[in-house]
Amino acid sequence: MHWPYIGQCSSIEEIECGAVNVTYKVHARHTYFLRGYQTLTDAQILQSHQIQRSLATQLPFVIAPCFTEKALTLIKFNGASYALYSAAHGKSVSKLSSVQAQSAGFALALVHSALVQHDGSAFPTITLSWEKEVWLRKLETIIKQIRQAPTSDDSYWAMRRAEQQQEYLANNNSEHQYKIVTQRQLIHGDYHQANLFFDRHNAVSGLIDWDLLQNMPRAYDVIRACAYMFQMDPLLSSAFISGYTSQLPLTAEELIDDGARAWGMYADHHIWPLEQVYLHNNVAAKRFFPNQDFLPFSQQWCRVAYHLKNDKDIR
Repeated sequence: MHWPYIGQCSSIEEIECGAVNVTYKVHARHTYFLRGYQTLTDAQILQSHQIQRSLATQLPFVIAPCFTEKALTLIKFNGASYALYSAAHGKSVSKLSSVQAQSAGFALALVHSALVQHDGSAFPTITLSWEKEVWLRKLETIIKQIRQAPTSDDSYWAMRRAEQQQEYLANNNSEHQYKIVTQRQLIHGDYHQANLFFDRHNAVSGLIDWDLLQNMPRAYDVIRACAYMFQMDPLLSSAFISGYTSQLPLTAEELIDDGARAWGMYADHHIWPLEQVYLHNNVAAKRFFPNQDFLPFSQQWCRVAYHLKNDKDIR
């Protein structure tokens, strides 16, 4: 037993909460979660753990890995890497209210303020460049696989979205690369409601899952969160951005000229969920593509930008 202080373990169950790594719920004196890593190197995991533990001393809502009896945060079992986490306080919310959206934005600003102090050289920097013909062939491969899948609402929308995305990217006016012009720093990279918990006052009380730490502009992380959490709903996205900028300002250049363009370039080329489901049989990734039409990000963003302009939420 690597964590004897948690007491007798009454049961352990695998839970479906991630599309890549595996997590087990551990029932002991208190509830814990055992995370099995499948994508990061041990060096990356350990550096991420150090960052999480550092942040947890500044931000109580950051859930850091537990120490073993040998003061380690990472163990090896049958060649795999694992870490134990305490359960977050508060509740998980699938659809946020405007108050919760604002709180989530405020919390992300606190996270960014703390992360800027850390070296991110061990973590990825995303290059926003894709070869058009290669990406079109990838989508064609996915579409062929979807055609062979059993008929369902999910496969219908997956096919529809893949064909729409393919048509958009094939257009001569579509762009396939973007060079970031504002400052990069370490960001959370996976900030959305499944990784957040809220207390009874609707403040963020827990933040988990640091597997996608990366070096990108702050505004990229902000707009990515709006896309995943609110599907760019103007009211909720504006509330989130307002909460963020109340703590950490963003200029119009950072948010609109660079952050939105950077995330938009990534989002328009994003096919990972489709690849995971239809090429690798990872059904957990289905939750990352909605049953609705594919829209180029510029069309999604314009509604939010209009709302922000009228409300003057950009500082």
